[in-house]
Amino acid sequence: MRELPYIRSIPQQFPWVLGLAVVMAVTGPFGSYRATSLGIRLIYFVATGLLIWLQVLGFAALIAQVEATERWSITLRMALTGILAAIPATVEIILLHGWLVRPTPFSAALEIYPQTAFLTAVIAVVVGLFIEQRLHAAADSERARVAAIATAGAAAAAAPDFFRRIPPALGRDLIALEMEDHYLRIHTALGSDLILLRLRDALTELGPSRGRQVHRSWWVAEGAVETIDRNSRRPVLVLRNGLRVPVSKTYQEPLRQAGWLA
Repeated sequence: MRELPYIRSIPQQFPWVLGLAVVMAVTGPFGSYRATSLGIRLIYFVATGLLIWLQVLGFAALIAQVEATERWSITLRMALTGILAAIPATVEIILLHGWLVRPTPFSAALEIYPQTAFLTAVIAVVVGLFIEQRLHAAADSERARVAAIATAGAAAAAAPDFFRRIPPALGRDLIALEMEDHYLRIHTALGSDLILLRLRDALTELGPSRGRQVHRSWWVAEGAVETIDRNSRRPVLVLRNGLRVPVSKTYQEPLRQAGWLA
């Protein structure tokens, strides 16, 4: 679910994207001011702006699910996103230009694509940094709130700190933790819920004896594994609540030594 921040960012970004498209329509860049009327420029820039923006978010969500890109910087990931998004954007620009201004042959794509790729890469990097900044700010705010609560109620319970974060309706029968960017989905025998916390912070609070990390995005509690599915490309742990958890190559050997993959 690492695509969630890109989906959640749509309401915050939409007014800015629409406003920028309108400004471009009024100012008429790229020689469009003298070549077309304001009405045509509004249709052209609003349509292309919204399409490119949505395509950048879509490609970003897809790339976020590719395990090989997990260690890439946000700038590199979003630059690749922009380069890929420029492919359909080039086709859309040709079609819109042909509809609103004058017919444009598809052979012009060789000239249009490099310019479009540069612009979409810049847009994608700006969008990615915007989303990353908001996630960091939200995570910092949550950590500050939790720290304030911990300080106020100093003499805490004997249970590990993490269990105070679990919503009461989920009980205390912890089965697994799933990372969704800066969010953490808690799975128990009674259901699941999302909290704002990093997985590594949760593992620090839980300690090493309550379970094991089996994937960059997953932690599984001791005794929660029902069976192992070996038919897929990599082992998949089937938990007692029916949840299927992939085991990444990084963690297979430690899990095998611990007897989890026997």
